[in-house]
Amino acid sequence: MSGPDDTGINSGTHSGDGVAVDELAAPASVQGTIDRARRYREQVLSVMPGVIIHQGGQQGGKILHCTEPAALLLGYGSAGDVLALPGILALIPEDTAFADRHAYEQCLAGVVRADVRRIKRRHADGSVQWFDQLLEPVDWGGAPAVLETLAQVRPHTSYAQMPHQWQLLQAAIDAMPNGVLMLDRDRRMEGANSEFLRLWDYPPGLFPPGTPMDVMLRYNHERGDYGDVPAEPVIAELASRFLVRCVINAERQVPSGRILDIRTAPRADGGYVVTHVDITDRKRIESELREAKERAEAILKELRDTQQQLIVQEKMASLGQLTAGIAHELKNPLNFVNNFAELSSELLTELLALLAPLNGHLDADARTDADDLVASLTSNLHKIADHGRRADNIVKSMLAHSRGGGGEWQSTDLNALVDEALSLSYHAVRAQDRDFNTELERRFDPAVASLNLVPQDISRVLVNLFTNAFYALRKRQQAETRPDYHPRLIVSTVDCGWKVEVKIRDNGTGMPQAVIAKLFTPFFTTKPTGEGTGLGLSLSYDIVVHQHRGRFDVTSAENDHTEFTITLPRAVPAVSLGERRKP
Repeated sequence: MSGPDDTGINSGTHSGDGVAVDELAAPASVQGTIDRARRYREQVLSVMPGVIIHQGGQQGGKILHCTEPAALLLGYGSAGDVLALPGILALIPEDTAFADRHAYEQCLAGVVRADVRRIKRRHADGSVQWFDQLLEPVDWGGAPAVLETLAQVRPHTSYAQMPHQWQLLQAAIDAMPNGVLMLDRDRRMEGANSEFLRLWDYPPGLFPPGTPMDVMLRYNHERGDYGDVPAEPVIAELASRFLVRCVINAERQVPSGRILDIRTAPRADGGYVVTHVDITDRKRIESELREAKERAEAILKELRDTQQQLIVQEKMASLGQLTAGIAHELKNPLNFVNNFAELSSELLTELLALLAPLNGHLDADARTDADDLVASLTSNLHKIADHGRRADNIVKSMLAHSRGGGGEWQSTDLNALVDEALSLSYHAVRAQDRDFNTELERRFDPAVASLNLVPQDISRVLVNLFTNAFYALRKRQQAETRPDYHPRLIVSTVDCGWKVEVKIRDNGTGMPQAVIAKLFTPFFTTKPTGEGTGLGLSLSYDIVVHQHRGRFDVTSAENDHTEFTITLPRAVPAVSLGERRKP
């Protein structure tokens, strides 16, 4: 349909009320022809059911023409009352403004709808009524416009004869607890139940039947459902997801925070049925069950670790009792050996002094034999004394292991204690091997500050660990063939709130898992005979775990590293026998 210029009689410019400017100066014969053309146009427009011509929502929505039937349908007294409105948007309810404006924009762009869609319009008395609408782009005075044909929706005559079962089906669909969206083959909305509108937070009537799917997606984009991304790509990508040939399920979180399980199924007529199930509670329960499972597994692991520690403690308690008994039994005969070895050495010295005047009566061979015997006796006595002292030290270690801690509890600067033990150990190993050097790295956490412990016992543990670390570093340095190997010891303290950690890591020989499993067993050692008693780590474990209620952990890899981690609580009650508190 075209505007007044299409009569071929007047090609002048038109004013806002549809009257040509050039008509004022036209001759009488020409004016009569124009009047007849205008009357013909008005007669044609007056017989059409509810016709409104306007510029559309994109250009302000100015109403250019309205027929009397359209004014009556909308409840106005005359077409002039409609033309006096500020624009077409005055007739559109707020909850449908977006969809209608989009439809007008498409119409102005030349997209012609071949079918009728159902829309809402505001009545003159303020109420809202439904109409069947058909849009068509037209040229009005040389500018694009929208011709909108409205027909009042009337109850279908055959609705009363609709089978009762169909009415029940329609009621059941609307009462379903799941959201239902019906789309035709062109992905235009055919219908939706109230649950669908609730799940997506759509106002009732926002999307009437016939609304394209991309209009709904654009609405979602404008309210921020898809974030700060360009509209067209995301809308096209989401719209393409409805083109399915089989049942497809997907999960989506809507702006309200609910999680929906969206099931898209094709229909035989080419349309689609999209159901929406709210699975928020199910997801929450699954998450809670998963967290409960993780907590249960963590508790189970902790129980197993505790059980293992209790087993080790029971074994060590039994070994401690046995060790104490054996040590006491060995102590007395060992004292006799040491004392008589010392006494025998003194008697030998006295005997040699008494026999000294007789040296001149012996020939050379006899004198040589006598000197050899004396040297052998002296050497044997020294060996007996040395090994006796070594055996005595072993017995003392066994007794110390069986008695446990017996020091004084006091507030101690842990960083200073660790640094002092490290320096002492390093100087000791350097005194034995001047060629040995290693890189020492201290990572002390100032937040560790002071904590309550027995400093003599913890220092003993640290010295033992540092000595073992230096031993492993020396062994690897001697066996290493790579020139780029550099011994390194990292000592760190970490504040963990109610507890602190001391980590000692070296890049020495490392240990296999079989050795780690027996590491804290009394008398177990990997050192050659004479270089270790196998009680150092066992006693250290007893001090840390039993006396200070801490943890003693170790990780290692052969020819790579070994790391001991001592965990100490900041405050421990003195419950072990022999423990004393500093007043």
